[in-house]
Amino acid sequence: MQNKMIKFIKKSIFIMVVSFIAMGLGCVEKKVSPVVDTCPIPSGHLIDNAFETAKSTLSNPECRYKFETVFTALLNICEGAPDMKNKELFSGFFVWAKDQGIISKMQAKKYYTRYFSNRFVSLPGDYQTCSHCPRIKTVFAECWDEIENKEQGLLKICGDKATYAKAYDDLQKIELILEATCSACSAE
Repeated sequence: MQNKMIKFIKKSIFIMVVSFIAMGLGCVEKKVSPVVDTCPIPSGHLIDNAFETAKSTLSNPECRYKFETVFTALLNICEGAPDMKNKELFSGFFVWAKDQGIISKMQAKKYYTRYFSNRFVSLPGDYQTCSHCPRIKTVFAECWDEIENKEQGLLKICGDKATYAKAYDDLQKIELILEATCSACSAE
């Protein structure tokens, strides 16, 4: 009987020791290797560094789908330091992205024009015809959305008040022309 009791005590002690070891291992701090972001988005206030990060990120084929996010980050960073050289940086960035096959030539031209030119990508190619009249309100809405992009690009990023004022003035004149054209078209 005493033999059974000793075996029981030894077995109990063994189970307790194993349990304490197991509990202790559960509390040991595990070293976790840091997660490296292979597609970092530009951040901070240093404009040249932001464009370098953008190009580095988009050079990775797995990150090219982030073009719009990277572009938006660059816009936000450059808003903090308006300068005409920012227009050149964006122009160079669009040419680089086109050359890398990330965006098409047409997309590069559209991005640049939408933010940094007095011309409008939202306007129909020929606004002297009646064909666009059924969607004239949509055309105007798209143009006014674009003028907000031009405000960001031309004023807040480049400090180019003259080009922005021209774009704004041109849009108001174009609206009058389009309204008159559509009025004439509806009278026919």
